[in-house]
Amino acid sequence: MRTCLLINNCPKPGDGEHSKLGGGDLSLLALLAGLPEHGWQVHVVVPGLGQFTDILLKRNIPFTVMPFEGVSWHAPLRSLKAALAWRRFIRQIRPELIHANTTSVIRPFAWVALSFGIPYISHVRLTMDPGETKWTFRYFPKPRAFIFVSEALKREVWPEFSHFCPQSLCYVVHNAVDLTTFLEQPIPKGPPYHIGIVANLAPLKRHEDFLHMSAEMLKERQDLEFQIIGDDVLGRGRREILISLASKLGVENHVHFHGHQSDIPKIIQSLHILVLTSEYESFGRVIIEAMASGRPVIATSVGGIPEIIEDGVTGRLVKVGDFHAMSRAGLDLLSDQKGMEKMGQRAAAAARSRFSLESHAASISEIYNKIVY
Repeated sequence: MRTCLLINNCPKPGDGEHSKLGGGDLSLLALLAGLPEHGWQVHVVVPGLGQFTDILLKRNIPFTVMPFEGVSWHAPLRSLKAALAWRRFIRQIRPELIHANTTSVIRPFAWVALSFGIPYISHVRLTMDPGETKWTFRYFPKPRAFIFVSEALKREVWPEFSHFCPQSLCYVVHNAVDLTTFLEQPIPKGPPYHIGIVANLAPLKRHEDFLHMSAEMLKERQDLEFQIIGDDVLGRGRREILISLASKLGVENHVHFHGHQSDIPKIIQSLHILVLTSEYESFGRVIIEAMASGRPVIATSVGGIPEIIEDGVTGRLVKVGDFHAMSRAGLDLLSDQKGMEKMGQRAAAAARSRFSLESHAASISEIYNKIVY
């Protein structure tokens, strides 16, 4: 078996039991489960301990906690000390390939990898701020390849990446879902009918549109309950803002704020419809989780979402901010129970065929084998 060193930027030092798993963490965990079947043993590097490493322990996946001290020309001694620590560690593990789970973790190990002649690749899961690409790559060894989670993200980011990394290869591999965790289940009987959004309370997610949608839907029928699952991860008082808006719209008795929830499969299975109102999503992992569970999804037609949902077949696509269209789509689904069930079944079939762990691991390992030949 060949060895791949996977670098993840979470949990952060000090997070401990309060650390929460993000989409990138869940995607990496999905990948780790499938790589050994394709001839790759894995070792994970993280900057701290928390929920992510608890899962690694349960799965007997080896990992090492390392400080992610990046190279800085303003602190040469500290940078040299960090580089030597990485050098000792990499010499001990002796990987044939290094896989960064995000571009933000490249700087600590890039020069060390070059000194050993070890190629590295990087996943790209988010857009980068102006100037960040230059800061990340200009004076550092370049990745042998980038893996984008959607064609939309590639189109947005690759032009600037290719300027600084003209020799790097470029691939697109969609994220996967654990079909043994997100099982297809019949849509619950109603009423009441539960419509939910699963997303952190960041402004980008546009929960205001979800609340306006709920107000529109409640004008036509009162047998509806709206579930908001997610935390105010940025600490901007978003929960209070949204609670105030729900009250202003007169929907506070039908809208429930649940905060962070760990059992997302159970949450999704309790819903009739999942809604995602984001103004941008590089992929939209919760969509394939809902689809795999047999739930129709109403989502904005942005970023990588149209690569997941076939409008009118496995879900409904609407324009950003058009809560009237979101409301109409939801009411249409609820008025046709058999049609809603068929859409959920088609969504589950699409998730099984396109977003399984097996196909994801096979695609990633194929890239590994092209890099390490």
